[in-house]
Amino acid sequence: MELKTPWYLKKKTLYFFCIVTPPIGYVVLIMNLKKFEHTQKLEYLFIATIMMAIWLLKFLPEKLNNYVWAIIITLLVGSAIIKILKNRKHE
Repeated sequence: MELKTPWYLKKKTLYFFCIVTPPIGYVVLIMNLKKFEHTQKLEYLFIATIMMAIWLLKFLPEKLNNYVWAIIITLLVGSAIIKILKNRKHE
């Protein structure tokens, strides 16, 4: 007998929660982390964390926003470079 995935744990629904309402998406992910494989956990948590950081920017003073955007962009570029270097190393 195959277990059905609840509607709130389907890929499109999780992406919707994480992108449109990051706090709700984060809560759904944290409460159900054991139901995902390791790569899925990393993928969903990465998206939820980035979207939550962007969502929180609207509550910060404008001057601090620039610093946070710089950190977010640096992390994204850094992770992309690390991923590229890892792929080259395994070839």
